[in-house]
Amino acid sequence: MDKILLEGIRLEIRVGTTEEERSQPQLCGLDLTLEADLKAAGRSGDLKDTVDYAAIFHCIEAHCSKNSFSLLEEVGQQICDSIFDKYPVQKLRLRIRKLSPFSSRLTAVGVELKRSRKQHKKSQH
Repeated sequence: MDKILLEGIRLEIRVGTTEEERSQPQLCGLDLTLEADLKAAGRSGDLKDTVDYAAIFHCIEAHCSKNSFSLLEEVGQQICDSIFDKYPVQKLRLRIRKLSPFSSRLTAVGVELKRSRKQHKKSQH
């Protein structure tokens, strides 16, 4: 399976387990690997034959700016669900990190989610 990479996405996200933590957006870093069949796009050179990664970026950006979250896991799952609902992606891997964590001895804290379209369809039933 072919892969599309969106690396080093930086977004301000309201995420935290307390109201105080969610009161100010926190700088988060995201890396996304999307698995899809890119053969048709490679042959045609046409955007309609591939996964529009700019559209995916804008979808993530809009979702994260409009919502508040308790956990990074929650942010990640909602992003995964949104991508599977809107784009022809078979699998994805999402890493999401808080870039200014609770201790100065850490450069980041985060989670990594791996999801497949097959899992997504099962969870909707």
